[in-house]
Amino acid sequence: MNTPAPLSVDQAEHRVLGWQRKLHRWAGEDAGRRFDDIHNLVCDPATLLVAWERVKRNRGSKTAGVDGQTRASIERRGVERTLSELGQALKDRTYAPQPVREHMIAKRGGKTRSLGIPALRDRIVQMAAKLVLEPIFEADFCPTSYGFRPRRRARDAVAEVALFVNPPRSYEWVIEGDVEDCFGSIHHGLLMAKVRRRVTDKRVLGLIRQFLAAGIMREQGPVATPSGTPQGAILSPLLANVALSVLDRHFEAAWTSARNRYQRAQARAKGQASYRLVRYADDFVVLVRGSEAQAQALKERTAEFLRDELRLTLSPEKTHITHVDAGFDFLGFRILRKARPGRKPAAYIFPNQRAFGDVKHRIKELTRPDTTYLSLDELIHALNPVLRGWTNYFREAASARAFSYLSHYLWWRVMLWLRKKYPRLTWKQIKRKYWGRRWSGPNGARLVWPADVPVTKYTYRGHHITSPWATPATNEATSQPEAAGV
Repeated sequence: MNTPAPLSVDQAEHRVLGWQRKLHRWAGEDAGRRFDDIHNLVCDPATLLVAWERVKRNRGSKTAGVDGQTRASIERRGVERTLSELGQALKDRTYAPQPVREHMIAKRGGKTRSLGIPALRDRIVQMAAKLVLEPIFEADFCPTSYGFRPRRRARDAVAEVALFVNPPRSYEWVIEGDVEDCFGSIHHGLLMAKVRRRVTDKRVLGLIRQFLAAGIMREQGPVATPSGTPQGAILSPLLANVALSVLDRHFEAAWTSARNRYQRAQARAKGQASYRLVRYADDFVVLVRGSEAQAQALKERTAEFLRDELRLTLSPEKTHITHVDAGFDFLGFRILRKARPGRKPAAYIFPNQRAFGDVKHRIKELTRPDTTYLSLDELIHALNPVLRGWTNYFREAASARAFSYLSHYLWWRVMLWLRKKYPRLTWKQIKRKYWGRRWSGPNGARLVWPADVPVTKYTYRGHHITSPWATPATNEATSQPEAAGV
């Protein structure tokens, strides 16, 4: 008997992309369609191979779960053998995920956040499930949702907010919303009910339930998870979006009930407020064109809706009502509308104080006196990812002044670090030896200099962000230019 030749990565990618396009097209053509036979796609060798390729490219593949396995250990054992065993276990329904390993991350104010690290084998299966489920649910997600979705990013969400703050829309009030412990509080029963609106394959539903009920491995032993989805698991962001999309559709229905800006203007003339939701994962803002009292009433209705529909609560510490002229924070950006002499007011977008404080704190931690055992090259290699990531995130905002000041702060921190490392050298000797064209190590490593990062103009994409699985005809049909109306 001839055995089929193993798939190459390119062949697997091509095959999976074909399935995803079909699933996405079918879901978009029929909003009531339910998928009852997709488990075979999750088990397929091509899906598992693509899942492995994506998991191994992540830096987290070097971090082990409760089983102690990393990318290197799976490669030593044999990738093809591991994927074959996973596929057979999924087909036989003998696969059982292991508890996620808990890792606590320090937060501001002395608080900590729990991060779940699944076993690497479970990450592969979760990625395979995501490859199949994501194209289906993406057809249902509203365009005002931006977090953890393909081809969408935080800057798109911030630009959507600025669009409604700027004239001629000129929304006056903003509700800064934050769902309290969203990932840890999602109700399993309510979540599964929303998944079943699209997926009725019992084997896939059972697989999702297994991941939700896998538990957390803590120091005292495994702990059950009656609610929530582990933050850090590959499937968790998609499941959180499935749950929170109920909130998106609730606001979208209110928005589309007035079919155009003229009907919304008529409603405002009758004393009704216009409002628009923009959400990124569990962070969202509701922009209100009306009075502060109407914004307060809308905040209470939103809290009630989340409590009744999802059994989630708004964080009282992080949920505020602010006038846009006073400025507000969203996703690390500060959005502030300012008057301009002789011109219409405009929203200015720049890094907020917390984001700036975080990067300064990170630089300070890396240049502490107890890190002088590092060489300058090693210090530069530790600082560069922090600086590169922070400046790339904020480069499409009004960040030139922030980048300039960060360079000033960085110069002094590195200089003081070198003074501690080489106490016998004077300031002039250090500058002559290491400054040159920005700080550079003896082996040629150069520090990313924030002031040299060009600030670029963001191109608004709005509701024309295309799906990676949609055909051009589908993209044209699903675009909603009116969604950005007044």
